[in-house]
Amino acid sequence: MQRAIGVIVVAALAIGQAVFGVFRALGWFRIGSDLMGRGVLLLPMIGVFAYARGAFVFIIAALYVAFAWGAFSRKGWAWWLGLIVAAINALLVISAVIEGESVMRAAFWLIAPAVIVAYLLSAQGRQALKAR
Repeated sequence: MQRAIGVIVVAALAIGQAVFGVFRALGWFRIGSDLMGRGVLLLPMIGVFAYARGAFVFIIAALYVAFAWGAFSRKGWAWWLGLIVAAINALLVISAVIEGESVMRAAFWLIAPAVIVAYLLSAQGRQALKAR
């Protein structure tokens, strides 16, 4: 069973995005733990929100890994999962820009989702990951 080069590329991009996502989640966890030990009410509450954001980013990273595995295994559900996780990733990036992140730094996080979506919506991507 030969895999299309595009499937290998998008699976590798998804794994890369997951690795960077885990590092980003760990950063949020670090921020949350720093804030938890300070103050009486407000800073610990903000720390809880930082933990929650880190957990959300970690879940997105795990979904990228699931997509990569599904795409590499040529599972039909991977097509939908790839579109969903890329859309959620794009919404997170837009949220970060609204919160004050520089557009250039945020654009880095959009490269992999944009390539994944472009491939999945192409004829080759639909054919490679059609439901079996």
